[in-house]
Amino acid sequence: MNLAFNLANIHNNMTGINPSVGCLVCKKDKILSYGVTGIGGSPHAEYSALVKLKKNNNLDCYASLEPCHHQGKNPPCTKSIVNKKVKNLYYSEADNDSRVQGKGLEFLQNKKIKINKIYNIYKNNFYKSYNDFNKSFFPKVYAKIATSKNYYSFIKNRPQITNIYSKKLTHVLRSEINAILIGVNTHNIDNPLLNCRINGLTQSNPARFIIDPNLKINRNSKLVLSAKKIKTYIFYSNKNNGKINYLKNKNIYLIYLPLNKNNHLDCKEILVTIGLLGYKNVLIEGGFNTIKRFINLKLIDIFYFFKNDEIINKNASLSFKNIYMILKKNFKINKIIQQVYLKNNTLTVFQR
Repeated sequence: MNLAFNLANIHNNMTGINPSVGCLVCKKDKILSYGVTGIGGSPHAEYSALVKLKKNNNLDCYASLEPCHHQGKNPPCTKSIVNKKVKNLYYSEADNDSRVQGKGLEFLQNKKIKINKIYNIYKNNFYKSYNDFNKSFFPKVYAKIATSKNYYSFIKNRPQITNIYSKKLTHVLRSEINAILIGVNTHNIDNPLLNCRINGLTQSNPARFIIDPNLKINRNSKLVLSAKKIKTYIFYSNKNNGKINYLKNKNIYLIYLPLNKNNHLDCKEILVTIGLLGYKNVLIEGGFNTIKRFINLKLIDIFYFFKNDEIINKNASLSFKNIYMILKKNFKINKIIQQVYLKNNTLTVFQR
């Protein structure tokens, strides 16, 4: 079971909305095959481990999480277990997805397969964020910003404020989350793709969400023109039918939300909607105003603060010093990562 969790950890945070599961198939304590949930969530671990085997008898199957019993993009793992003549199923943690919750175990018992639970000794709360999402459908919220040494986020005539090491780390981070969120001003100024550009992880692009109440988004931006390849959503409140039809034709999903009393789209309502769409975590890469609204409402769980060692013109952009001080006061520096030095850049990770 410890090895099953080691396998699950290989693709942890890289399996989309599905949990990362490790599975081993054994006979008389000899490992015959193994599998792990694929990047993006397919195929499932049990299927990967069992499909490689010819039909056999008296097999033992070890899975870090209770096998699924529902038909989604992947076939039920319970079906693979039955078809391959598994005699004993050993699992560690229950799956609180409403489509599972013991249904698979009951089905397997009815098929005369013996069920055994092994306590998880690998890592406490390995599936905590997955289980928390299944209870509330509220995504875990990350945020990221990059500034100069004196807390400004813009350098004239330079598209990136951070170095290549920080940039690569950002792309790895994007590969480990389900959704990315920015405001329309950041979109129109930076013209970003918001995808993952690390070899081997390009299939792990997060869904892209833009807060754009008045539909000011540039029509021919990189993001709009790539919406047929990467799922893209816009939160809006202004019913501009011409722009709406244009964006729909570009394969963009538009989500109407009314403005609140402060004349903004409600941040919590945005996150609830993202969660109900099935995205269990979201990275905010917005500008000053977007990040400030979310941090003031205490909606951010983990904050990645990149800083380079340059002092730049104070008139270049809004200062993030106040946000940095809020993070130091109200968050703790993540004990695992703390500070990472990336040549002339420093990454500090704050966790609520």
